[in-house]
Amino acid sequence: MATFILIHGSWHWGGCFVKVANILGANGHAVITPDLTSHGFDPTPTHAVTEIATYAAPVRAALERVDGKAILVGHSVGGATCTWLGEEMPAKIAALVYLTGFMAPAGKTARDFVMNPTYLKDPAIVESQGMLRLGKEGLGLDLSKHELIARSLFSDCSAHDIKVALANLVRVTPHAPFTAISPITNGRYGKLPRHYIECLEDRGLPLAVQREMQAAVPGATVHQLKTGHSPFLSAPDKVAEILMSIA
Repeated sequence: MATFILIHGSWHWGGCFVKVANILGANGHAVITPDLTSHGFDPTPTHAVTEIATYAAPVRAALERVDGKAILVGHSVGGATCTWLGEEMPAKIAALVYLTGFMAPAGKTARDFVMNPTYLKDPAIVESQGMLRLGKEGLGLDLSKHELIARSLFSDCSAHDIKVALANLVRVTPHAPFTAISPITNGRYGKLPRHYIECLEDRGLPLAVQREMQAAVPGATVHQLKTGHSPFLSAPDKVAEILMSIA
């Protein structure tokens, strides 16, 4: 049986994976769903998170406590934590899984893929700009824009799941995971098995951008889900099925 560490994305919290975690747990796997620094129940103020090491510290701590190796699963900008730890601690990692996640090549950042024409010209992204607030501390989310957030991040989720998510999102994700320069090398990160789960109907991270990142960091085994940006809510059984096939 495998140990999974599920890493949430921008504005989210570890508990967003509860449906997937329950399925994995019922099938005998161990699951850890940490809150990244300044998210969920972590009390750290956003302004104190200035580098990826601080932001990803809860995941690193969880990985250090695992007996043996773990499979890291990074959703959206949670992929930046996967990338960083893949280079920092490859001996503790059985595989890296990017769930419609940011996967930057050496010397590049997640922000490089949200500031390129493919991303900025996508119609869904153009619409979503109305919910975003770029500030000194990080990338903000206007939580009053319920319908816009739902269309962008939870396009195929139930009304109940959207309500739960909106109640748990934080207003700002620090700049750190977006601006962290990918440190990957062939000798460490490059030796790890990697998987990329495409979300074909994603309105938060367009499919074309997902594929640009796969081309920039080739070698991942590709899986597909016909879902929006948050399949851990809309299709947890399918997410769990893919993860168990990797284990």
